[in-house]
Amino acid sequence: RGDRGDSESQGGCLALASDLSLDLLAMSAWPGVHVGDAGAAWLLGRRAFSRRALGLQKGEAVPDLSVEPNIHVLTALNPTCEGRAVFVSVRRHACRGAGGVLARSRWRDEQGRPQFSTTMVIHLSPKEVVDACVILGLASIHDVDVVSDIVPLQPPPLPAPRDPLVLSFPLSAGAGLPFRCSQAAGGALTHFAHPSTWHACDFDAPVGTPVLAASDGTIAEVRDGCAAGGGADTSLFFAFNSVVQLLPDGTTTLEYVHIRAGSAVVRAGDPVRRGQRLCESGDAGFCPTPHLHLEAHAHGLADPAAPSLPLAFAFEAGGEAAVEARAGAYYDATRGEVPPPPAAAPVAALLAASVAESEGGGRE
Repeated sequence: RGDRGDSESQGGCLALASDLSLDLLAMSAWPGVHVGDAGAAWLLGRRAFSRRALGLQKGEAVPDLSVEPNIHVLTALNPTCEGRAVFVSVRRHACRGAGGVLARSRWRDEQGRPQFSTTMVIHLSPKEVVDACVILGLASIHDVDVVSDIVPLQPPPLPAPRDPLVLSFPLSAGAGLPFRCSQAAGGALTHFAHPSTWHACDFDAPVGTPVLAASDGTIAEVRDGCAAGGGADTSLFFAFNSVVQLLPDGTTTLEYVHIRAGSAVVRAGDPVRRGQRLCESGDAGFCPTPHLHLEAHAHGLADPAAPSLPLAFAFEAGGEAAVEARAGAYYDATRGEVPPPPAAAPVAALLAASVAESEGGGRE
């Protein structure tokens, strides 16, 4: 990990293993979503892009996705010299990867009707082809029901735009349990794909958890009419609820996303103080688990797609030092980072042991 340096000491290796186990713990808890990064074992295969091997003539358009008409392999193709993030959901039919049938995500449409999708997030390198899965039960190639969103990978500007924006924790301590950070900076589910989301933080929270203002400011926008969500389908990227807060400097915006429909108790133009209740956390939009997505921009009202800002959190019992959230770690609203709750501890220990074993044997 770049932020950890290249230390070869035992302490450095242990820190690496610990952070990797947290990343794995976060990724293991996205029901029905399959992340296809460079080490993903569920993918059928990767290979270099070649027009000749694919039977494409010079100048012939290259599809972003294809389904082989006989054996129904779903393939993502990237003929360009830049990386791509491929978000794809297969509806109505199950999918089989290298290790067996892939778990599906249950979600609801705008009318509240249950739907099911197998959703894949494929990190596609330049000039690469990835065979993702076999779509099962197709009577005809015309029965394929796929929804996708494919974007060029745009790494965040380096160094970071500025020092982390220090906030108070945005979720109420009244829930009684700590909140798991399921994605932090560069998160492998969605945050990695664009500078506008790179520094965002996701905190898993039960639907209905009070969301508190993480800073003083003024409410710039409220959107809480979306009922679709509760799972992972690519179409849900474009269905969400949010509260947007303008901070005291008059330019920085803070977005609270995926809030529960109809839960906002503030309106555009309202002044708010740090710790004031804004709404309830929910699962509107693309939510493999119910969570609050927090994202800040230096000039968010003028350019919502501008690079996001690094975030840090100051906790009441944590002293003066602010903490940058880590994926897979748990946070108490007043004490900061805490051990996993009992139900999650065995999973965390198992993943940590697995990472330690894989790291231990191969180093010189």
